[in-house]
Amino acid sequence: MKGFTRYYRDPDFKLQVDEQFALAREVTRPGVWITYAIHDPTEVDSVGGRAQGSIRYVGQTKNFGNRVKKRMSTAGRAVGRPTDNIDGLLWDVMSRGPAPRWSVLEEVGSAIESLVSETNWVIDLRAQGYPLVNQWSENKHGTQKVSRYNVDPKRLWQITTEDAIGSNVGLSVRDPVSGQEVHVDLSIYPRGTRLYKIRDHARQSGRRARIVIN
Repeated sequence: MKGFTRYYRDPDFKLQVDEQFALAREVTRPGVWITYAIHDPTEVDSVGGRAQGSIRYVGQTKNFGNRVKKRMSTAGRAVGRPTDNIDGLLWDVMSRGPAPRWSVLEEVGSAIESLVSETNWVIDLRAQGYPLVNQWSENKHGTQKVSRYNVDPKRLWQITTEDAIGSNVGLSVRDPVSGQEVHVDLSIYPRGTRLYKIRDHARQSGRRARIVIN
């Protein structure tokens, strides 16, 4: 039951968490994607001297308010350390006492810009010496910064048709028999349709879909 979690039993902890929720809500705006950092306030930031503590994770989202609340709530309700690397990080910080801190690193206007921003921030911060727990392959091992033209396709397949249109990202489908390639009108799909769903549907009929970066 929610009343038994620390959030409801510890007034000081609740105040810290509510402050993070409020800060996240204040900066969340329609059409703005945020690259953010999660800080461990129990570790002094000996690299950049940030007051929130050492940076342990970098992420990106178009609804920062919801992201902070969902992640903090999931970790806060866990009865044991979660296996998810982000929830596990938050749980570790909470188990040492204070609430994790969140900060905004950059704001951009589209999904693909946000993926570029996140990747490049991870590369920069890791090079500076921050012990990040990011797990995406380009985040974990990458040392070369990316542009919109070389974002990992695995991540682009995850975005929605709405976000693809907003990022000027398209899809084309090739017929293996005729060799003809046709542009896909993403506007005919529900806004929340993931690009990989369209790709998988094309595969069922023997066609191949590819992402087109305009």
